[in-house]
Amino acid sequence: MRKVFSFLAGLVLIVGTTQAQNRTISGKVTDEKGGGVAGVSVTVKGSTIGTTSGTDGSYSLSVPTTAKVLVFTSVNFSTEEKNIGTVNSISVSLKSKDQNLAEVVVVGYGTQKRKEITGSIANVSGADIANKPVQSFEQSLGGRAAGVQITIPNGVLNAAPVIRIRGTNSISLSSYPLIVIDGIPAFTGDVSATNAAANPLASINPNDIESIDIAKDAAATAIYGSRASNGVVFVTTKKGKSGKAKVAYSGSFGWSNVQRLPKLLDAFQYTEFKNKALVNANSFNAATNSFYLTNDANGNPINTNWYDHVYRQGIQTDHSVSVSGANDATKYYFSAGYTKQSGIIRTNDFIRTNILMNIDHKANKHIAIGGKIQYSNQQNNAAVSAGSLGDAFATAGLGRVPLITAPNVAPKNNDGSYNLNGQLIGVMGNKVGQVGFFNPVPSLELNRGNSETNQFQGNVYIEAKPINGLTLKTIYGVDYIFTDNDSYFNPITGEGFASNGSVTSTFSKNKRWVWTNTAQFDKTINKHEFSLLIGNEHQKSDGVGFGLNRITVNDPAFTNIQGGWSTPNTAGLTIGENYLYSEFSRVQYNFNKKYFVTANLRRDGASQLGVNSKFGTFWGVSAGWNISDEAFYTRAKLDKIFSSLRLKSSYGKVGNIGGLGNFASLSTFGSGLYGGNGTTVFQSSGNSNLTWETSKKTDIGINWGILNDKITGELTFYKNNIDGLLLFVPAPPSAGLPSTLPQNSGSMYNQGVEFSLSSTPISNKNFSWTTSFNIAYNKNEVTSLAPGLTQIVSSTGGLENPSITRPGLPIGMLFVTQTKGVDQATGRRIFVNAAGRDVYFQHVAPSGQNRFSYSDGSLAPQVSSADAKPLYNTNPKYVGGF
Repeated sequence: MRKVFSFLAGLVLIVGTTQAQNRTISGKVTDEKGGGVAGVSVTVKGSTIGTTSGTDGSYSLSVPTTAKVLVFTSVNFSTEEKNIGTVNSISVSLKSKDQNLAEVVVVGYGTQKRKEITGSIANVSGADIANKPVQSFEQSLGGRAAGVQITIPNGVLNAAPVIRIRGTNSISLSSYPLIVIDGIPAFTGDVSATNAAANPLASINPNDIESIDIAKDAAATAIYGSRASNGVVFVTTKKGKSGKAKVAYSGSFGWSNVQRLPKLLDAFQYTEFKNKALVNANSFNAATNSFYLTNDANGNPINTNWYDHVYRQGIQTDHSVSVSGANDATKYYFSAGYTKQSGIIRTNDFIRTNILMNIDHKANKHIAIGGKIQYSNQQNNAAVSAGSLGDAFATAGLGRVPLITAPNVAPKNNDGSYNLNGQLIGVMGNKVGQVGFFNPVPSLELNRGNSETNQFQGNVYIEAKPINGLTLKTIYGVDYIFTDNDSYFNPITGEGFASNGSVTSTFSKNKRWVWTNTAQFDKTINKHEFSLLIGNEHQKSDGVGFGLNRITVNDPAFTNIQGGWSTPNTAGLTIGENYLYSEFSRVQYNFNKKYFVTANLRRDGASQLGVNSKFGTFWGVSAGWNISDEAFYTRAKLDKIFSSLRLKSSYGKVGNIGGLGNFASLSTFGSGLYGGNGTTVFQSSGNSNLTWETSKKTDIGINWGILNDKITGELTFYKNNIDGLLLFVPAPPSAGLPSTLPQNSGSMYNQGVEFSLSSTPISNKNFSWTTSFNIAYNKNEVTSLAPGLTQIVSSTGGLENPSITRPGLPIGMLFVTQTKGVDQATGRRIFVNAAGRDVYFQHVAPSGQNRFSYSDGSLAPQVSSADAKPLYNTNPKYVGGF
């Protein structure tokens, strides 16, 4: 018994001694907004001793006195380590893994921490563009990034916006940036063959976008080489986020109205003023040349507001539902959306149905696989009338017709038939009518312009990490677009009048596949961090289209291509393809996260270019310095002024072949007649030396933060020298060649400054408020054209030549004939000719007088476009937003 007692006493002593060697650490685990986080694993580093936090985030853990570090881990948050020291209470705030994503910027073939970026990249959050009344995400980018200009070309729904990053970069080729969606370059532009616009980028539901990163300088874009001159826009769609499955619904309703319509004369004012004008011109005749009011079927004077017949209030409804989630091995995101929008012009409608699936899976610690499937159906209906897109202004254009159509005539006669006089609007009770204007109502009610697009985008990838620091990845992506177009012009008015009706049906198919292979090696040695990326890429794009046209309708009840037409089918076929092969690399180095250097190199080969110049090399170098991390910065107490301060600069050479035809470097031939016999005719001359337009870009910028970065700003200076502009140079008649030859000749530049400022005045668990402001100035100048080419003149359907490009001036300068107004004594318009002399003009000259004369009455040459002078720069000097 004494032995048993001695054993128990010894055991108690041992236990007591062990407890005396332990101590209890307690605290609370919170998120970045101060809320308690449950289920966080709290362990002693290097041991199995641990516990988990309770429902309110609190924990208590007995640890040995030898314990040095506590480790806090959770699937939803970044791991944190805290030194124990001598304290008995340790609380920690964990940062969400999703929050970490906001600190990462998408770059070519990878991501980079925002604070380590040495190029010029603007970021737009997906939340900033969600639930907006737009058809495609890029319509929402206006004013959200410094130096980025978004122009909506017209009011037609789903029309592709014009995007310019730091100005216009080409005369003949496209200035549209490269759009990369989840790593795959996308089709852009309008794929419709009718007035119903079809924008491929509208296939993406803006609510499915996580972020948009806009790369502007050579450092950020050179990794894309020959396609990087106009900038690169990286679009990242949403993926599953850590935590339990989440079901989300988003719905919106909105409306739109046409703005700033001018107030027009009513029928009473109109007839009064028109008759006064006839009296003043000595041509009024009540019986043969006068304007009258006409009564409707109820005996009331017709007083038509043409706005009501063409415009309407646009309505949009949008619905999106998503299911997402993630665990340690798999992330998933599924969504479906439906958007319906009616435009401000009648019969203009847009409907989109879309689905998206993103999935990423870690098979084990070495292998990861994943992919994306996206499908969308877009139905676009447009008001079909000549110039309904706004490009014509003489006899049609639905947006303009309500402004110039007489209010004292109605769209329909009193018997319900359309008010027509031939193909134009009828004069009703007037003795004189308008010239050259259509009745918009039958065009809206009878014509048809439809475009239906089915688009499939997808990719699949495999990623391997065979050894520490090495990542191998291969990704294969596709973008398939199938577009069905259908248009009909009625036989009683408008474009179908001369042919007694016209119907066209076309189908097009655009396909692209991209296969990218990369290897990236990351290594850290003490304070030195290295990253090397190498890769190659294959891209094949091809398109085919065919269509039929028939005219002369036998029965107006038939409005489709199948039957009821007198003429046989007129068929057409288009086909084209191009191939791009690339090899690229990127090297990144930083020392102590204070000094950063990046170099990009890419070599591209493009099938569209001449046989002697298919390959080109492009590159970019950049450097950055985190000044605020220097010891002297703190000693000088500069951190009291700027909590962060960073310098960066870059220089590089990139290219542009955007918009270049598939066979642009080749000569083409067609059929013709010679002496009544069939022969082959030289149609266009090729150029075996045709190559890329090139841009050499310089960028210098500074970033800063104030009040612990609650206020951040950026100031950037840039210059872009563009050489080898593709121009179509007139060929001498003696050469026996077609009228123009494609050549790389000519140059211009863009230079400017960008400023942006953002702040977060309030951010807590219940409320967050952020503001942003940006403004950019850009100067464009053409410095040279091809030898013998003094200017390039644009035209509008042969009616006018409003803009001219000349060396020493910005591209597309607006040239206008100057006027001094109206001579009060005579009522004549006073023009100023090229010699600076005043020229008086009268529309109807009495017998013995000149229409164009000098102030003394002597004959003056007719004022024409040759007298025009540069008046207005069509390129905006300033763009910005708040």
